[in-house]
Amino acid sequence: MTRLALALAAALIATPAAAEMRQFGDVIFLKLPGWTDLRGTGATRALWSDLPDERCEYCRIMIGPEAPAKGSLTDWLTAQRLAFVDEDERDDWRIAQAAAPTSTGRHDAAMLGQTDGSDTQLLVAIAAGGRFHLLGFHGDASDEAALKDSTGTMTDTFLPWLTTLRFPSEGAAPLLGKPVPGKMTGLWWGMRLDPVMQIDLTMQMQTTMRHMVFWPDGTFYDGTPPAGLAPPDRAALIAARDTDWGNYVQTGGRIALTFADGHAEELEGDSDTWSGGGFDMHRVEPLPDGARLDGMTSWIHYTGFSPGSGIVGGAGGGGATTYKPDGSYTDSRYHGVSGGFDGGGGFALSGSDEGSGRYEVRDGLLVLTPKTGKGPKPSLIFKAGDDVMIEDEFFKGSVLP
Repeated sequence: MTRLALALAAALIATPAAAEMRQFGDVIFLKLPGWTDLRGTGATRALWSDLPDERCEYCRIMIGPEAPAKGSLTDWLTAQRLAFVDEDERDDWRIAQAAAPTSTGRHDAAMLGQTDGSDTQLLVAIAAGGRFHLLGFHGDASDEAALKDSTGTMTDTFLPWLTTLRFPSEGAAPLLGKPVPGKMTGLWWGMRLDPVMQIDLTMQMQTTMRHMVFWPDGTFYDGTPPAGLAPPDRAALIAARDTDWGNYVQTGGRIALTFADGHAEELEGDSDTWSGGGFDMHRVEPLPDGARLDGMTSWIHYTGFSPGSGIVGGAGGGGATTYKPDGSYTDSRYHGVSGGFDGGGGFALSGSDEGSGRYEVRDGLLVLTPKTGKGPKPSLIFKAGDDVMIEDEFFKGSVLP
């Protein structure tokens, strides 16, 4: 794609004055109508096509890794070309168009095309503010009609969208401003029941929980903060491209939440209960630093095969983690699948694994350190009425000082 072609593409789009913007890391981007923005913390972010008449049904626009600008932009792009591909599928992708320099009109850029035979990707690396940024478009190329649909959407949507990008590293104002001190503080928790369709087409009710932490400086975190209830390190959250936090402003019976990526939510309630998104949240008490546990958490799951599949049976699994007062824990998990065919015969597979290590309670978190090395993500641990919760699981046992 030449510089002229990108300049022509830029003329096809104009950012509306009231356009809704989002931010992921050092990239501020336009939230496109007809595209679903999948939020979340991680190395990449994606906009999925939800266009009318199933146009470009499986297309997505992607924002990927960024790094300090070192060396050649085309070399960096080539090295990052599999960033949007699942690890077990990377051997299938081959370069169709080698990385070549171009321009978005305001920034130096490079482009690379690749395919796995059924899907296609156009990758673009942009140099801005002393950093390299990876963007991408993924489309269906399974037949001529699908390829034409993908290419058309890439040309009339993705390429113009690139020209709307802004970068705080070169002076653009971040979407999240400075916090204003507030009166909310501590850990809040609530739950709701959601219907979930199983693979055997039965409906089950699933408990979904929400945790929110507030600090007096005006910062909140929706989920489990990396450092627990310790004062938030906003610079570290920004560097990690974490989008689950932001600023809150309480006005009477409302709390306005502005997330780091620019999207906003609102809670309603009072000093005892705050509600939003179907959750009624109440303040809960984290376990004190150094607390010891004597008990366990456990889980079990099973679902049958889909009706009409020709197989009867199902798949399931379970596990338990046992905590001892001496600061040690053991973990065991199992899974299995079994079934029989309508025409006769059957099968059964199963497996299990075990682990152990040390645990510590600090800053409202339960931190596990397994003997084998790095442990799982720390979990919030707190008292909710007469129950002790470890993230989303009920702890069965006692807590010792």
